[in-house]
Amino acid sequence: MKKICNRKSKFVENYSELNDNELYWPINLSEKQLFMNISDHSLLKRASDIWDHKKDSENIKTYADYFKYKQPDISIRQDSYLSTMKGFKSLRINYLKDTSKSTKEKTSDLTKEYIYYPIEYLRYAPLNQKDFELFYKLPSILVRISQLYRIEKLRKLFADKINCYSVNELLKPIDGTIPSGITKIEPYYR
Repeated sequence: MKKICNRKSKFVENYSELNDNELYWPINLSEKQLFMNISDHSLLKRASDIWDHKKDSENIKTYADYFKYKQPDISIRQDSYLSTMKGFKSLRINYLKDTSKSTKEKTSDLTKEYIYYPIEYLRYAPLNQKDFELFYKLPSILVRISQLYRIEKLRKLFADKINCYSVNELLKPIDGTIPSGITKIEPYYR
């Protein structure tokens, strides 16, 4: 738990620290969307590369200019590489509840397109990808255990009411005697 708390506020300091197994959280996003690193060298861009997207200001010519415009208090190194990121898939906790299509479309867009961030914008997510997936399986497992516990209590309640605690007792004839003329005993269910 201490490791998770320490990671939460730790920033990425160098491009070499990026790892495909880790999750990252950019500081400029208000919602907590997690991203994973894509280490494909053909997708690399530098902070000094020309900004080819919609411009919010006339002063934006490079990626570094854009990020300085968005967060003026963070200095971006012009010679550094930008991290190539992809949105991390949203995991469903409750598989019985249908999620809305609008959230599916929103998350699918983030997981398909590449997004570039300077290293100075990234901080580590509390968990890496593998731990994050395991962590989200836990509620499903706990729900299933509670369901099995309730089923067992219900089975015991039925067994107490009919005074029968095993399947073998259910299959025995009621009075235990075989009527004359019957050679084969068929199971009798109450």
